[in-house]
Amino acid sequence: MKKYILLLIGLFLNLNAQSLDGSGLIENKVKTIIPQVDQFITSYLKKLKAPGCVVAIVGPEEVYFLKAYGVKKLGKADLLTPRTIFQFASVSKTISATLAVKLHHAGKLSLNEPINNYLLNFSLNGTQQPLCLKHIISHTSGLSNKGMNALIESCAPRKSLYDRVQSQPVSTQPGKWFDYHNIVYGLVEDVLVSATGESFLELLQGNLFKPLGMRQASVGYQNMIIAKDRAYPHDISVKSKILHPAKNYSRCYYSVLASAGMNGSILDLIPFLQAQLGGRPEVLSSQDLKMLHASQIKAPETLKKIKEKFPHISDSGYALGWRWMDYAGERVMYHGGWVNGSRPMIAFLPKYKVGIVILHHAETPFSFRTTMKFLDLFLGVSSSNQESQRSKKKTKKPIKENKKVILKQTLYINSLSESSICLNKVKAFFRAAPH
Repeated sequence: MKKYILLLIGLFLNLNAQSLDGSGLIENKVKTIIPQVDQFITSYLKKLKAPGCVVAIVGPEEVYFLKAYGVKKLGKADLLTPRTIFQFASVSKTISATLAVKLHHAGKLSLNEPINNYLLNFSLNGTQQPLCLKHIISHTSGLSNKGMNALIESCAPRKSLYDRVQSQPVSTQPGKWFDYHNIVYGLVEDVLVSATGESFLELLQGNLFKPLGMRQASVGYQNMIIAKDRAYPHDISVKSKILHPAKNYSRCYYSVLASAGMNGSILDLIPFLQAQLGGRPEVLSSQDLKMLHASQIKAPETLKKIKEKFPHISDSGYALGWRWMDYAGERVMYHGGWVNGSRPMIAFLPKYKVGIVILHHAETPFSFRTTMKFLDLFLGVSSSNQESQRSKKKTKKPIKENKKVILKQTLYINSLSESSICLNKVKAFFRAAPH
């Protein structure tokens, strides 16, 4: 009898573990939760009094959900669309690391070689152990980030940033400890340019932007401010705690392009994320993805910061250009960005090959909390988002579902009007992209 009970328990656990296996089941699950995701976004934006966002949920070949919410600038009527340009901030790191791994497998450089082989005049203070590109894109350089973001935000000349890095004594040997370092990550650009003889933009265009159809993606401050269809950053008032348009775009982080200097629309990040899910093997091979997503280091300080609010997180760390966390027993790859007034987010579940992209142009926790809500709904776990729970209690009237949803290659109409681009144009956009 005991063996029989154990057999039944084992069978149940096995079926439960396989409940989301198979693309059909995953697709159905995504379709089921989309109205709840949409309702959460609408409610949370309203609570924050935020200008808006653009959100996509995708599979390797599918766009399950695509919707623009709100306006480009508070106080103005111009609506966000899927073509609106945002600052990618540190989401740029995922793109830079992907480029580095592609060039590594193409034999153009080695992630495991000392960067002195490419940057002859660069040296670390206080260690004989070589610093490799792999250390840089996993934030294990051994250098402390203390005071470094303030140096960037002072808009110090790029040369000053790297003079400071080289004069700074190392805290630990490279590869031993995680310390998120925006300036050191910016060296990716220098190494790749030196190794190949091509400019950083040429490398991005030739290896990722053009092959994936990332037609609006760009690098640099100037390309952001000349874009006609662009989202404006929003600060929060220290006294009133109310969001308002920032005086200007955060310019300083464009001095470290590989770290935080890229721009684009959600139509650029959709094919990039699909490639990370294995949907574009001619651009990103399984070998590329395996290297990119493999854990390089654990990040106990990150875990400590977020576990209190999100108790389903049991572990966290960094891969190559990607953060990772174990959430409700599942591995999640993700990366957020944060420059003044811009907070994008990209995340996916490798096992289920489904992911979310959020572009948000305001100083709020919206992007991360919305990502966590998506994970809660998809994985079927109790909500860990305390903010959403409080918001739900205060909501007096239920929010009606948008009846204009089209699932599997989905476009949601902008919640303020029907001026968003139509579904056929989205399909045509991706069909026209080179494969």
